[in-house]
Amino acid sequence: MKRIDFSDYLLQGSAIINLREQIEKKRLVHAIMISGEPGTGKSTLARLLASALVCKAETGVPCGICAGCRMAANKEHPDIVSIEKGVPLSSDTAKGRSTIPVDDIRELIRICSTYTYGGGNRVVIINNAENMTVQAQNSLLKILEEPPHNTYFLITSAHPDQILITVRSRCRPVKLIPWPEDYIRQILSDSGIDPEMAAKSASVAFGSIGTAFRLASDDIYWRIREEILDTFFRNRRRSEILKISAGWKDRKSEAESVFSILEEELQKLFRYHLNPDGNQDISQFPDPWQKFAAYASKESFLNLMEKIKDARKQHAFNVNFQTIIEQLILIFLGESDLWAN
Repeated sequence: MKRIDFSDYLLQGSAIINLREQIEKKRLVHAIMISGEPGTGKSTLARLLASALVCKAETGVPCGICAGCRMAANKEHPDIVSIEKGVPLSSDTAKGRSTIPVDDIRELIRICSTYTYGGGNRVVIINNAENMTVQAQNSLLKILEEPPHNTYFLITSAHPDQILITVRSRCRPVKLIPWPEDYIRQILSDSGIDPEMAAKSASVAFGSIGTAFRLASDDIYWRIREEILDTFFRNRRRSEILKISAGWKDRKSEAESVFSILEEELQKLFRYHLNPDGNQDISQFPDPWQKFAAYASKESFLNLMEKIKDARKQHAFNVNFQTIIEQLILIFLGESDLWAN
């Protein structure tokens, strides 16, 4: 597998690339909060920064060769401490918890009060920090306000708004933006994924490299997606609605996939609506929906999104799944009828 370095983040802007120089000049701030959508590389960037901070090279960190880099790559470096929900740091924390409890942060503070094994930097990585309890966040705030010497905190979050502002204000913000579709496609192709599958996965990943890799090996997703395109976008016959909806009757377990993929397809049409000259391919949609993408109002897109949201609520209240599907088919068919001529 290719070793990740700072050059892989060039498309994210110069601010991230400059972090390497700040590490080499020992000018890096003691706490960084890396935010962004799931799959944009937050944890990967945190590990890259951690490797650079424990690297023994003078320049070009992380070198990937020294003992510090090798241990970091194998997640065995004693001076890199990682915290995430479900993986207890404290012996008082039960495995599999859905939050990061205060006991783990207290144990972290204890560790940070000891000498480092290598005599250099200590790095703390807190993944998905929005999972910290309020008590844990308040406990973390204390050490962020008075960090130990040569101790760095790398905090990742897809939902930084769920983290106390007092914690956020002690961190330098680094926001990752969605990756370009062409870049994701190339990453997948370079990893040995079939070029056609790489292109398909990149087109529905919405800027997430992690999502694209997951979808590239998810045959069930592609099967359901084709069914959804047939059910909601390609069907033009009202006489078929009952038959089609009956086919979903006993597939309640797939409801979330249906709603999510429907939202993804509408988002794809909306991206085309916003930028018709972009690289968004909507050729898999029939002519009425291509017209919808080109000429419909913003309110029309929002209305369909709201209908899916309503369907999700109905499902949560155990409304008959076939009935939910039937209602949605009628709504989508009604919209396509407006653009059929």
